[in-house]
Amino acid sequence: MRFKLFVLCTALALTQAAAATDRVFNGYARHLDTGALLYVESHAVRGYGTQDEQRVVRYQCAAGQATFARKQLDYAGNRTEPLFELKDARTGYLEGLRRTQAGLEVFQRNGKDAALKRRAVPRSAAIVSDAGFDEFVRLHWNDLEANRTVKFRFLVPSRLDSMSFKVHKHGEAEIEGAAVSVIRLNLSGFLGWFLPYIEVSYRKSDRVLMRYKGLTNIRDVSGRNMTVQIDFPSRERVTRTVDLTALSAGSLVATCPAG
Repeated sequence: MRFKLFVLCTALALTQAAAATDRVFNGYARHLDTGALLYVESHAVRGYGTQDEQRVVRYQCAAGQATFARKQLDYAGNRTEPLFELKDARTGYLEGLRRTQAGLEVFQRNGKDAALKRRAVPRSAAIVSDAGFDEFVRLHWNDLEANRTVKFRFLVPSRLDSMSFKVHKHGEAEIEGAAVSVIRLNLSGFLGWFLPYIEVSYRKSDRVLMRYKGLTNIRDVSGRNMTVQIDFPSRERVTRTVDLTALSAGSLVATCPAG
């Protein structure tokens, strides 16, 4: 009886520990010039911060909160190179990174009627994919805080390839009354001087992402990648058990209602 009780208590403790690592939070994407809300990112994270972390991100219309796109991520033991799939029902755009019997494969489809393109990722390639950049920043935090530039290769599904980028600390600011480090991401080499950069702001006390500013993988109705500012309010970061299966199965809308 005592043994059964011990097993039950252990199982409950493990369940509670697993649930405690689940997180939900939102990001609000706004037009850089007007501040108009363009869409909302709703993040649900299972196993937050662990090697087995999984996420579902729902991209919701600014008006009505219907989901028009969804991204699923599986960190699968590699925090900087998660497997992922992004699907946008408005345009039929699809991109991602998956594991096949032959190894990693990047894939992309420009629209509903376009052919699916795919390409094997070289086994020797050390790349950062999608939200793995968030973890990459944390891994190199001390270098960045010491004003060192860090170079890496970032997966660009639209090109079915990775490209060389560099990241460095651009400065410091304040968001929600907290000090943040502003990290800037540029293409390496000559083109980096002319092409747009991306800025991410992390709270210095715990290295939590507070703001993203720049080009996103969400496209407008004409098919062009949107440039936005995304804020992630602290008050909306909540510890809560999530059902990723249900969130992954939800339907997507092909059009968003007018705001």
